[in-house]
Amino acid sequence: MRVKPQVLALLLASAVVSPLRAGAAEFTIASVKALTGPLAFVGVPEANAVKMAVDELNAANYLGAGNSIKLISNDDQNDRAQLTTLLTRAAKVDNALIVLGGANSVLMIAVAPLLNDLQIPMFATAQTAAPLAATKWYLKVTASSELQVAPLAQYAIDKVKPQRLAAIWGRDNDGHINNMKAFMGPLGAKGFKPIAEETILISDTDFGAVSTKIAASKPDAIWLGSNAAQAANLVIQLKQAGVSPNTAFFGTAGLGADYLKIGGKAVDNTYFSTDFNDQSTAALNVKFVENYKKLFNTAPDNWAAVGYSEALLAARAIKDSMPNPTREKVLEAIMKLRDADVVLGNGKWTQKPDRIPEYGPAVMVIRNNKPVPAN
Repeated sequence: MRVKPQVLALLLASAVVSPLRAGAAEFTIASVKALTGPLAFVGVPEANAVKMAVDELNAANYLGAGNSIKLISNDDQNDRAQLTTLLTRAAKVDNALIVLGGANSVLMIAVAPLLNDLQIPMFATAQTAAPLAATKWYLKVTASSELQVAPLAQYAIDKVKPQRLAAIWGRDNDGHINNMKAFMGPLGAKGFKPIAEETILISDTDFGAVSTKIAASKPDAIWLGSNAAQAANLVIQLKQAGVSPNTAFFGTAGLGADYLKIGGKAVDNTYFSTDFNDQSTAALNVKFVENYKKLFNTAPDNWAAVGYSEALLAARAIKDSMPNPTREKVLEAIMKLRDADVVLGNGKWTQKPDRIPEYGPAVMVIRNNKPVPAN
């Protein structure tokens, strides 16, 4: 049978294109965040920024022409059973190369052993480092409590120099406990001993008794070991109980948008360590802030920056594992990352052998209900 010239040309064109199509691949990343519940203030901006990062990377053909990242995003509902189900699905059904996990330290500790069975790497935004001892597959995006809080503690020692320091923290949260120790330890070593210490539960809303005790001690500085909304309510009740408006408050990156929104003017003079400096003029940071505002009609907070950065790191690890990425190769690639581009700290993320990353957290202070660099 004779083939018409135009048909032959079409067949030849197909023969040229087919190998490219055959070589194109889709590489899956699973995002498992708390999109509902008490930690949604963390999980939602993280998930939003992860999607934004993946869309940008795909648009730029980051993994090569024809290749793309497939993002599967789910809500762990801040529930252990749900998280276990979603991790298992990511590994066995979705065939994900890596999971971008959550911020709940208790849940991360609980599910860490499961990663050994599933043999899948998971970046987590929880501050706890405890799961590192349970499995090689657990990875931290953010620094340890010691590294993150150290600049804040040093700032308090050098600049604020509190004479009457008090501390309040959630006794049922591993992250809050570790952060408190990371802050109070260095100050205590320099002679700044606490005059009052009180613990709360992360579910508490009435701080009348605690506030009265703390106010009676007449503190000039208070450590807040609590989630954003709860910390804002705590500050309001502390000031209603008589704590001086000149009191300096200290906390971590957890004191984000909800802290500002709920606390209003009451939370001015709060110092906190943060993974993300939204005042940075670095090109990647400026682009991130602009694009996030366009997409979500709000400025990105610390957790959005963490989510965006972990997506960049996961994609970089997949790219470094090409042409045939596996979970083991992705894990190995992450362990080799040095000065990877992120929007955290100084903009360069380095994985240390102990799996505690470095990137240089910043110290901020709230003035007129707006975070600005502390100086």
